Amino acid sequence: MMKYKGYAAEIEFDDSVGHLHGRIVNSGAYSIATFEATDVEGIRREFHRSIDEYLKSCEEDGIKPY
Repeated sequence: MMKYKGYAAEIEFDDSVGHLHGRIVNSGAYSIATFEATDVEGIRREFHRSIDEYLKSCEEDGIKPY
C-alpha cells in the first residue's frame, strides 16, 4: 500500500502483462483514479500525479475533494 496526501493506493502486479496496477482505496463508494506502470518508481509517480490532478480539478471546479 502507498500513501500520499491522505490518500491510500492498493497496488497489484499483473504477471501476464508485466505491469503494476494501482487504485485509490479510501475514496468512498467510487474510485478517484486507477493508474499503472512497469516499475515501482513509475507506479509511485503515477499515483502522485493522479492525486495531484484530482485535487487540482476539485479546486478549479470549486468542489471539496473526498
